Amino acid sequence: MLDFAKYLLSASTLLDNYQAIYLVNNKDLLKLGLFVKASYNKYIEAGFSSLPILGHSIKVIKRALNSTSSFSLANLILNNIIVIKGFYINIILKARLHKARV
Repeated sequence: MLDFAKYLLSASTLLDNYQAIYLVNNKDLLKLGLFVKASYNKYIEAGFSSLPILGHSIKVIKRALNSTSSFSLANLILNNIIVIKGFYINIILKARLHKARV
């Protein structure tokens, strides 16, 4: 088993232009009360490891976007974020943000 807790950037978020999913390593980063536990065993491959998906939810990154209606910043809401406990970094997808015109 890999020890991702020692990775220096584990609290960081990576903007990725390759992956197919949003991913967080701690379900405390998600919107409270909306976490849905995985109904069956699903895994993600990371290098030579197979890591279990705990479930999915919504992540809100506060004040991350320029608002089109005012000079204030808007929240970025990411749907269908999967949780991989202890994964070495959090991932946001450039392609899916572009598709949503963010």
